Amino acid sequence: MLSEAAIFYWLRNFSRASLTFAGTVISALVVWLAVSSTGNLTIRELETTGQARLALYDSSLRAAIDRYRYLPYVVARHHQVIDAISDPQSAQIANFYLERVNDRSGAAALYVLDKTGMTVASSNWNTPDSFVGEDYSFRPYFSQAIAGNEGFFFGIGVTTGRAGLFISNSIRQNGAIIGVVVVKLELDELEMNWQEGGETVFVADADGVITLTSRGDWKYRTLSPLSDADRARIVRNRQYSGRDLTSLNVGQQLAKGSGIVTISSQRFLFDSKPIRGSDWRIYYLTSMDQVTDRQAAVMLIAIIGGGMIVLVILFLRERELKLASQREAREFERIQALNTRLEEEINERRRTEEELRGTQNELVQAGKLAALGQMSAAIAHEINQPIAAIRTFCASAKLMIERGKTDQLDQNIGQISSLTERMGAITGQLKTFSRKSTGVLEAVDLKIALNNALQLLSPQLDSENCTLERHEPETPLFVHADLVRIEQICVNIIRNALDAMENSSVKRIRIDLSSNRNDVVMRITDTGPGMNDETLSLLFDPFFTTKDPGQGVGLGLSVTYGIVRDFGGTIKAYNTTTGGACFEVRLPLLRDKKT
Repeated sequence: MLSEAAIFYWLRNFSRASLTFAGTVISALVVWLAVSSTGNLTIRELETTGQARLALYDSSLRAAIDRYRYLPYVVARHHQVIDAISDPQSAQIANFYLERVNDRSGAAALYVLDKTGMTVASSNWNTPDSFVGEDYSFRPYFSQAIAGNEGFFFGIGVTTGRAGLFISNSIRQNGAIIGVVVVKLELDELEMNWQEGGETVFVADADGVITLTSRGDWKYRTLSPLSDADRARIVRNRQYSGRDLTSLNVGQQLAKGSGIVTISSQRFLFDSKPIRGSDWRIYYLTSMDQVTDRQAAVMLIAIIGGGMIVLVILFLRERELKLASQREAREFERIQALNTRLEEEINERRRTEEELRGTQNELVQAGKLAALGQMSAAIAHEINQPIAAIRTFCASAKLMIERGKTDQLDQNIGQISSLTERMGAITGQLKTFSRKSTGVLEAVDLKIALNNALQLLSPQLDSENCTLERHEPETPLFVHADLVRIEQICVNIIRNALDAMENSSVKRIRIDLSSNRNDVVMRITDTGPGMNDETLSLLFDPFFTTKDPGQGVGLGLSVTYGIVRDFGGTIKAYNTTTGGACFEVRLPLLRDKKT
């Protein structure tokens, strides 16, 4: 660092003009660096936030659709629906059944088409805009279901004039397709929630037509101009009747998947992703005005700071003779000011550390809830199966009562009771896992904690066709811990194994529980591709993840490591000789517990 005497010597050898020029150059450089770095930093922050918000919107949309996706498949196998196709005189019975099911599910409409596309029964049979007798053979969802596939189609209803998503499934009798069941979903409430949120998000179909959006003036606009063939097909399907389908002319800009796009002279930072199970794509846009406003504010501050630098240089030039006599006093004041600033920075960092600790605790709980959200599809499927079975048993019981066969009701009621107990076990475990830890340590049987975690993960294991092997002693394995946090260890490691085996042809998880004189040992082995040396070295670091952006924040294994350490144990990961990975958890054995 230059001494003050050297600075004074330097100042004496420059004229006032030279000092002013040097100060101006330095100020301009400071302004340019501040504005440039602020813009880049703000864009990175907005990109990270956009990815998280996009994942949230995608999850909410898929949840709204998946809630009804099973309905056509279940209804298509009901005998009253099959009878309505085979015997048109029984269509009224099917009308009543569809009306009851639709009221319970909350869908917009539920209706049945024969092989020609004519509606033979509908949940809205007794309304002015009833679908009964209407011909919908021109709709793509009808041809898709008749071909044996699931129909998935968004369009404006030709009877009601209301837009909705149509999901269809074929009706089979003796192996042959005899008709189609269709459920219509109106996503107006979801779209209204998007609009009230004040953010810019929209969904476009395979043709680039915006079907759902938080911007009302963009609805039914296209990302790129439609070709004559595509426009003719849309008109033939009567998909968007009465809509001009004018283009925003942004298709080429959005084709990159993420970046910056200009719409109607307004610039946006955007990110997008395909919606699983459909040909739709969801987009999240953030206005670039935030970047411009922050750069303008930083520029103003930097200009003021640069001007102050010039003024200080000139002031020092004028005051150089007087400053020589005040050197010691000024040096003392400078050191005192530095000490004060350092104390303020230390206090600020302490406050920041306290806030970060609180934020980390919230992230741990959010991680558990995020895990439940990612497992929701499999859990919903697991619950929907007993619900569908209960409906079938109830319908069967009703027929028995009508026919006077009450002596056979016990078996049906017993089956319904068993199914409700199964559903209660699933929801009960969800409630237990989602609650916050009490922090009180007690004697915990590791086998019971593992049972609870596997009960929660069972739907996801089944949905991903993962085989589970479990080897453990008959005696309890007690450790001094917290049951909820032990369950979280098991869930985090097993879910990590499932993610690792996403592309594996054979999915198998082996869990080995054992104990020695001092420790209880749990080994969880998968059949995934294993991990490289770099991943193994960073595996338990906070925010380290190998997943795509928006799929994980890298806290699961870091939290697991902290929990194990809190209980006085150790955790390590290594590759097995067969190519998969193994996580080994060791916890102190609680020998004083009486079994």
